[in-house]
Amino acid sequence: MRCRSALTRIDALRTGELQPAERGALKDHLRTCRSCDDSFAHVDHLARAVRSLALAPPRAWRMEGRFMDSFDRVGSGDSVAWVAFSGRGIRMIHPGGSEDEFRERYARRYGRMLVKATVPDALRDQVSAALKGAASSKPTLDLGRATELERDVLRMLTRIPRGEVRTYSWIARQIGRPRAVRAVANVVARNFVPFVVPCHRIVPETGGIGQYAFGQESKRELLRREGVDLETLDALAHRHVRFIGSRTTRIVCSPTCRAARRIREENCVPLRGAKEALAKGFRPCRLCQPFAA
Repeated sequence: MRCRSALTRIDALRTGELQPAERGALKDHLRTCRSCDDSFAHVDHLARAVRSLALAPPRAWRMEGRFMDSFDRVGSGDSVAWVAFSGRGIRMIHPGGSEDEFRERYARRYGRMLVKATVPDALRDQVSAALKGAASSKPTLDLGRATELERDVLRMLTRIPRGEVRTYSWIARQIGRPRAVRAVANVVARNFVPFVVPCHRIVPETGGIGQYAFGQESKRELLRREGVDLETLDALAHRHVRFIGSRTTRIVCSPTCRAARRIREENCVPLRGAKEALAKGFRPCRLCQPFAA
């Protein structure tokens, strides 16, 4: 596919209107053409900006129900969040703030009103477990208004195991768009269903735990509850170590991979990057895929 044909189909790809064969050809082109890939990211950003201008329906429409979704407050103590939901699943989560602030935030994204209701037990359990850093079932989400890129990124975030972390570039590679790291980072930063979709498990390429929309200390606490060894991550970042190799198996992992945690201390080989690992004869772990081609 040529650039001219690709550019005329970008918006249709974003809205999911392309046929499978055409969608596959366009995605193949975006993987190899940085200019068109950037254009796709710009169109996605513009679409989000336009949606943010949507006005909440007039107050007189509330009783009709067609322009309303439900919300509830979930959790207790320090682990509390507002949760908006529909019959298909969770639509938005936000910790703290007032009820009016949450309503306004929801109206800006969806252009719909919220009415107080009791969240279903299954959704409540998912949110409560996520807030506590406990293991939970796969989240039930309503991503009907999300772009294709948002859906791909959010779904990939849910595949990061509890107690492990990954990078923005890892997400970009896994969804088949290795050049779209910046666009991926924007989606992660604007995650509208945090906790159940664990954007707190994303860390910078350079090491450490990085920033978080709800504060770095909140991120550290969530990771700590999940069993991440933050002191080791901080120490590795200070030494610019990104991967851990095994002297016996010649396999290299991300530091938090469950396979890496089984390597005996005397067999651990600190590695600063993929090139160093490959040059020394290591192969990437199949579990965490630290630098998949």
